Amino acid sequence: MTGSIGQGRVSRRFMTGAAVLAAGLGLGARTVPAPDRTSISGDVVNTAGRRPEAGVWVIAETDSLPTPYRKIVVTNDDGRFVLPDLPAGAYRVWVRGYGLKDSAPTSAAPGATLDLRVSSAATPQEAARIYPAQSWLSLYQPPAAEALPAATGAGGGVAPGATEGRDGWIAQFKLGCMLCHQMGATITRTLAAPQDWENTWRRAGVMNATADALGREPLKQSLVDWGRRIAAGETPASPPRPVGAERNNVITQWQWGAPNTYVHDEVATDKRNPALYPYGPVWGLDIGTDSLWKLDLATNRISSFHVPTRGGYSRSWSESFPSWAAYTWVANPHNPMMDDKGHVWITTQVRDQKDQPKWEAGDLVYQAGFGPHAAGAANATVLNGEGERTAANTSGRQLGYFDIRTGKFVLIDTIYGTHHLQFDAKGRLWTSLDPRGLGMFDPARFDPARPEATEGRAQKLFLKLDPKTGQSLTGGGYGIAIDPVDQTVWRANPIGAGPGNKLMRYDPRTNVHTDYLLPAPGRGGRGIDFSTDGLVWFATGSGHLGRLDPRTGRFAYWPLPGPKLKGTGAETGSAEMPYYIWVDQFDTFGMGRNRVIVCGTDSDSLAVFDPATERFTVIRIPYPLSFYTRGLDGRIDDARAGWKGRGLWATYGEDPVMFIERTAMSSIVHIQYRPDPLAH
Repeated sequence: MTGSIGQGRVSRRFMTGAAVLAAGLGLGARTVPAPDRTSISGDVVNTAGRRPEAGVWVIAETDSLPTPYRKIVVTNDDGRFVLPDLPAGAYRVWVRGYGLKDSAPTSAAPGATLDLRVSSAATPQEAARIYPAQSWLSLYQPPAAEALPAATGAGGGVAPGATEGRDGWIAQFKLGCMLCHQMGATITRTLAAPQDWENTWRRAGVMNATADALGREPLKQSLVDWGRRIAAGETPASPPRPVGAERNNVITQWQWGAPNTYVHDEVATDKRNPALYPYGPVWGLDIGTDSLWKLDLATNRISSFHVPTRGGYSRSWSESFPSWAAYTWVANPHNPMMDDKGHVWITTQVRDQKDQPKWEAGDLVYQAGFGPHAAGAANATVLNGEGERTAANTSGRQLGYFDIRTGKFVLIDTIYGTHHLQFDAKGRLWTSLDPRGLGMFDPARFDPARPEATEGRAQKLFLKLDPKTGQSLTGGGYGIAIDPVDQTVWRANPIGAGPGNKLMRYDPRTNVHTDYLLPAPGRGGRGIDFSTDGLVWFATGSGHLGRLDPRTGRFAYWPLPGPKLKGTGAETGSAEMPYYIWVDQFDTFGMGRNRVIVCGTDSDSLAVFDPATERFTVIRIPYPLSFYTRGLDGRIDDARAGWKGRGLWATYGEDPVMFIERTAMSSIVHIQYRPDPLAH
């Protein structure tokens, strides 16, 4: 069966053995993998010269399942491909690749062999349309140092007296602007008038404040220059096509959520034991609609559960942040984390910020404080819910969990604010981002049948006080991780300049807090995780992957993959701003233990770093564009099943979801690593 598709012909053959392409194509005889009942295979040939196209993506989409579904693979050196493990249905199969025009789709079903024809892009502008946002951002030239505010400090604000230079400004620009969006995506690179940027910033109070902190006028002038050059036809260099191991990945996507969904993170298992819950549901936490989404892998069905609040609390965050009025959040849930008891833990707003818990009291135990940067000081303060009252907790989130067996939520009020979560080996839950200190919740001391009577005794807040001022020096911290060797608790601060540009360590055994200031060129650590040998890994707003050896105090940095910003040098890394990081301690993915996986939120990718070779393998998610993943998880469903029993889980976390190509909807993504591009 043949037909005219796009720039060339696409043939579809249903065969029981290997398909051999005719020598009349100008390619000689080449064997295409034999399909099976659940695969679509074939090859991709360029109509110009009829040459095979290596390292391009073949995408199969269907609406035959309960939710829209996609499978994406990469062609091998001969332009051949296999789309494995496809559920029964009617598929549209098409090709995307750097240097090519997207092919028109052809219809196929599992069991088909396809001969796909593609055409080269007619112009550089047409080719660049599908480049990652990072490529377009590489055309942006930051303002000259003399045009910038005196210094950029905590939270992007101006810190008088602290000179951090242009590289500090660049890190804070990325940490602030790319916190929610891909800078370089179509919506950002097409604003070429000063008023366009003014109108955009005023749509969101956070953006407006960030613009002021970075220096409104120089920021605006540099962005306008960027947009005008692009409007005049300037294009970035083409990213490299996938090569080697980058061609071995199988990407599966299920659409989930609603038009105003903001699925921030996903979770599939307990990080301490990724073999738990094999082939079970995958969960996603939706800030925008106060929902916990569920993907049922057995049925390909999506469902959701509404996250409640206590006591009828209903004040929406949109009332405090009108720029986010498109969302309906009240609970504002964030960052799911599973334990080994069938619970999906979340940080969530249980009550109004001004309503403190009745039990809020603390037994404050003061020990000597030794200043903000002294190592080895016994300077801890412990606050729990069984003593004297302390300063009010004004955080927007507390704690809760969803019991996957009963389908019910359990809400937990806390004396401290919460953001990210990590369990230690004893099952205690450590939380980040309280402005005063480090929070810990012990589920063993909590009775879910009597939450309000037992939640106070189950938690503590750990502080480090400045002996001169009595103020806490341990507040904040964004990413959080537990050292698997000694169970110390670490946090990373996404601050690109000043004393806040640091990692923070707390040892529960000794009550000692230790700060590690990031040396140049690292600025603004966000995600943080550990390899099993106790090395600390973190990613920075300056565009680096960083490593700290706590035993020696030595730092090392590697620039992240991709181009740099225009006019920058060794003082900065790549144009990337990695939102988070995840270390594969158990070989969950299949590339080896302790691979460091960086969320390439501005490059539609995951960057897998091998500490042994010090090289990155880039896993690109080419469709739909604006794959902005914030969190990452991995699960081993069946260790005996080879590559089919392992994989990573990520989600589209763009804010807002309308920026996502074609679908304007979020998707949950499964990435698997097979031994070669034709394995099925």
